[in-house]
Amino acid sequence: MPASAQHRIFDDGTARHHVVLPWARTLSMCVANVYQRLGRSALTFVCIAVVVAFFASSMGYQRIVTRLAQTADIHVQAVLERADVISRDAQGAASRHDQQIWLLVLSAGLCLVGITNTILMSVTERFREIGTLKCLGALDSFVVRLFLIENAFIGALASFLGALAGVLLALLQAGAALEFALLDLSVCFNAFAYSMPRAIALGTVLTILASLYPTYVASRMRPVDAMRVDI
Repeated sequence: MPASAQHRIFDDGTARHHVVLPWARTLSMCVANVYQRLGRSALTFVCIAVVVAFFASSMGYQRIVTRLAQTADIHVQAVLERADVISRDAQGAASRHDQQIWLLVLSAGLCLVGITNTILMSVTERFREIGTLKCLGALDSFVVRLFLIENAFIGALASFLGALAGVLLALLQAGAALEFALLDLSVCFNAFAYSMPRAIALGTVLTILASLYPTYVASRMRPVDAMRVDI
């Protein structure tokens, strides 16, 4: 699809020509950028997948324990008590619940910090590319759109695989700490159905949020300043 043209009036009264690309062309550029920087994209992918896997593993394990604790089977209850993962004391149960919430919040914080750091490095390394795009007539909005779509694509795919690996690790952790015989099909399905969508959504949203600030700062740079940056 051909690019459309727009004119932008600046404070000095001059009109400059800007190229506005359609969404289809923007998507194709995002895919091409990922393939051209396969090494950096792979590093970003792995970092996002690891932190999402940690969150999904924590959430999945807590969900498995909660699911097993709701059963009335005496053997299951005995195994949980022997593993010290449940308590009959109300105060102890409340304390464990607070610990679980704190662990999930800590996992989410780790996701945000790890993904932000990864995206910031990725955007910083591409200052010269941003300067080139702006010299060719790209608007700030186009630069932001290009980077957000690219990072959202990487973040969604990495979050899916990271969440899948995290729930599998949660099942292994629960089986090793308790008994693999307790992990029947319903428990496994419940862990996947509960943890996977939340972990994927969290990883994708955090990736987009982590991309906003560095992408916005980079898009606001003057072309001459962006081209002058030494990485």
